[in-house]
Amino acid sequence: MRVAAGKTVDSRAFDKSAMEAGIPSLILMENAAFSVFEEVKKVVSSRKFDKIVVFSGNGGNGGDGFALLRLLSDRMPEMPLFLVETAEFKEENKVPENSAWMNRCMLPQKVQLIDFKDISGDVLFVDAMLGTGLRSEISGKIKDAVEFINSYLPTKKFVVSIDVPTGLDCDTGAVLGDAVKADLTVTMGIYKTGLFAGSGSDRAGKIVLGHISATQTEKPETSYFVEENPQVVNVKVPLDSFKNRNGHLLVIGGDVEKLGASIISAKSFMACGGGLVTAAFKKEFLPSIAGRMPGLMLIENEKIAEELHKFSAVVIGPGLSEIPFDFAVFKNFEGTFVVDAGMFDIMPENKKVVEILKDKKVVFTPHQGEIRRFLKAGKDEPWISLVERFPLEKNHVLVAKSHATFVRNTEKTVIVPAGARALAFGGSGDALTGIIARETTMHGLFEGAVNAVIRHRAAGIELEKRCSATMHDIEKLVEMIGLTGK
Repeated sequence: MRVAAGKTVDSRAFDKSAMEAGIPSLILMENAAFSVFEEVKKVVSSRKFDKIVVFSGNGGNGGDGFALLRLLSDRMPEMPLFLVETAEFKEENKVPENSAWMNRCMLPQKVQLIDFKDISGDVLFVDAMLGTGLRSEISGKIKDAVEFINSYLPTKKFVVSIDVPTGLDCDTGAVLGDAVKADLTVTMGIYKTGLFAGSGSDRAGKIVLGHISATQTEKPETSYFVEENPQVVNVKVPLDSFKNRNGHLLVIGGDVEKLGASIISAKSFMACGGGLVTAAFKKEFLPSIAGRMPGLMLIENEKIAEELHKFSAVVIGPGLSEIPFDFAVFKNFEGTFVVDAGMFDIMPENKKVVEILKDKKVVFTPHQGEIRRFLKAGKDEPWISLVERFPLEKNHVLVAKSHATFVRNTEKTVIVPAGARALAFGGSGDALTGIIARETTMHGLFEGAVNAVIRHRAAGIELEKRCSATMHDIEKLVEMIGLTGK
């Protein structure tokens, strides 16, 4: 299921649209608190805690925390409840129109104020200090509270953040001074891009979308979406299927000592249903390559033009340090290009390549280092900024590889959440390249790229499940790619 996501401006527009539709701010806050309560109830039912401690601010995030304490008091009367206030309300904010203040006034008597230095035992922490509006580094009592929560003995705590972990930039995922490291984040209304970029996935833990009744109003205009609970979309293989019907991939090989990258892409293409793979290399390399992969056909670079009509897709980049032929050979090619690895160092210096690719169907697949080099970006420029300014034509797709992968065209960006720690090793990106070459022929350029990322993710999860998160075996990963087609 694909669900809206966005930045601070989109989140505020979402809330505004709800209030304009007749839902008061106090009700939005109540519904947000109930969404958090539902998740807290699940955690409490699976683990014993001595107490629940809410750390609150004095804005909307704090208001959600106050409302949550009231719900917990009503529905979990046996649970000791404590409040740590990290910010005071100014006199001018103590008015009925301030929903956070009104919820503060409605706190049950059983809620005890406490200094965080006096907290002990098995604790469920709720972080309700700062939400989407943070733009500068945290300091003072809030920073002290964040440091306390993070340093509390891991076996004695579970941390739930409301909307965004305090200290995390909700747009970029940057840590502003320090940030709460949550086990679970319940984000409200729409997903926030910063939960999936930068340090977001690491700090947010499991991410759940909380509903605040604004979902029944007009959706905000946003170009970001999250693939919620990603599932591989498989195409039924017909009984009369044969190799040429299942696609023919051309892999442009580079340096012979980096042959492995080409073979991984080729094997992955075949593992998810591809019919044929041909690899093109310099003529002098062919004898040393022959037989390295059963079923892999070879062709010398000089003969590509004669065979080009046979191919449905071209993978170019893995193991490549230069283009060993005139790229104009692809001028009339109508299939899909998957551009990876070495191409991001080659393209800035080769205008002919860029010009020819401009009108082609292309999927670009850079990881963070490659996209930074290609855009000549500074080391501090946020990842999401690089994704947004990568140049694309209307027939191009960017697959920006990271722990959560951003798939973007000129109209929208779909985020596939992190989920497979077992993919953090060399060669896994080459495997994704091969999958993309196959999936884009089955599902179209954009949806095929999204499905390829989901299939790659599913294969990593399966590898982790059957072996371990540190099972960095490319042959095993390719095997798992095949299994995702069931």
